[in-house]
Amino acid sequence: MMEKLKEIEKVTKAIKEKILNHYGYIRVITHHDTDGLSSGGILAKMLMRTNKLFHLTVVEHLSKEVIEKLAKENEVNKPLFIFADMGSGQIEEIIKHNFNAIILDHHPPVIKDSFINENIIQLNPHIFGVDGSREITASGVCYLVAREFGYYDLSVLAIVGIIGDMQYNPLLGLNKFIVNEAREYRYVKIMNDIVYNIYDVEIYKAIAYCTKPYIPDLASEGKAFKFLKDIGIDPNKKQLDDTDKKKLLSAIIFKYPKIENLLIDRYLIEHKVRDAFLLSEMLNAVGRNGLFAVGIGICLEDDECIKIGNQILWEYKKNLINELKSVKLKKLNNIYYFEGKKGMIGIIASILVDDKPVIGYHIEGDIAKFSARGNRDLVNRGLNLSVAMAVAKEFGGNGGGHDVASGAVVSKDKVQEFLKRVDEIIGEQLRR
Repeated sequence: MMEKLKEIEKVTKAIKEKILNHYGYIRVITHHDTDGLSSGGILAKMLMRTNKLFHLTVVEHLSKEVIEKLAKENEVNKPLFIFADMGSGQIEEIIKHNFNAIILDHHPPVIKDSFINENIIQLNPHIFGVDGSREITASGVCYLVAREFGYYDLSVLAIVGIIGDMQYNPLLGLNKFIVNEAREYRYVKIMNDIVYNIYDVEIYKAIAYCTKPYIPDLASEGKAFKFLKDIGIDPNKKQLDDTDKKKLLSAIIFKYPKIENLLIDRYLIEHKVRDAFLLSEMLNAVGRNGLFAVGIGICLEDDECIKIGNQILWEYKKNLINELKSVKLKKLNNIYYFEGKKGMIGIIASILVDDKPVIGYHIEGDIAKFSARGNRDLVNRGLNLSVAMAVAKEFGGNGGGHDVASGAVVSKDKVQEFLKRVDEIIGEQLRR
């Protein structure tokens, strides 16, 4: 891994020089999920510290429409564009419009070169034989640039991105390197704890609205309160001590033996939101609610943004539990699927995935948007959702992402045909 890092550092050094030698303003474009917002936070802090004038925008997709708007800006202002958590899949459009650009992405690249032309540098782990779906996130890629400036404290936001993109269990490759570097500089402390201690709210609320793990029988405040009372734990406690932790673990495992992930490694970070899992969930909630500026503000440790983020998180968790209770899973041979609400289908699919991939979709105007989720067991058996969802092209849409998590868009009249074709592809993958 250190040999690969040395090769990567040749590119990060060139990116640092490109940023320092640009005297106009810088245009940052990043994604709206946790990893994208963490990436935006890293880049915003880095550019502020280097006294660079910049304008940051958060988008759901780097669509042709978004690129066309940026092209008009390019004609007038000639900024330096930095694309985070996107760009490698749209690089031909970026080249076509003659952007002066830096691409910091972890999705599979169309062009496997770092120095695309005299104007474009691409830092993508896949170019160096590093798997961007499990060994590093976009925020990790952004951190590798920030550390070139000596900003090692920004590793904490990369850790939040690792959690957001579900790359923490286990920590592999450059993710492990980033966490170890953060520990070395004392920016993170890792402790094994019960998952409910993350939230620092009354423990009955933590249980009622927890989705990792999701226990349907306890997914209401009243039921969680009674459960705790019955086993002799004060439901209003905000942190469980070792005695109460053992008591709760024993009770849950006895009653719900299939439930996993009750004990986790917590990442206590040097940030006003101390727990990286909590910060990750907060960024996800504000991102899904379209409050992108609040998300960046949380990364920048703005008190008002953190306050808003906390309120939005608990509203989101309540809505999520209600949506989970109402979801009706349908089954094909190799997948489960459901129709859900915008902003929730991805997280619901990831909560419900077990022996088969789960695909959620929602209708928006004339199009259907899909989020597909698997797990590591399925990936180890051959699942590649990025390949499966890319079949959307056959239906006049587009799709892609990672092997374990991916998305697609097709017209709403093609939903059933598309799902049937995806089911066939996934069946072939899992039979290999």
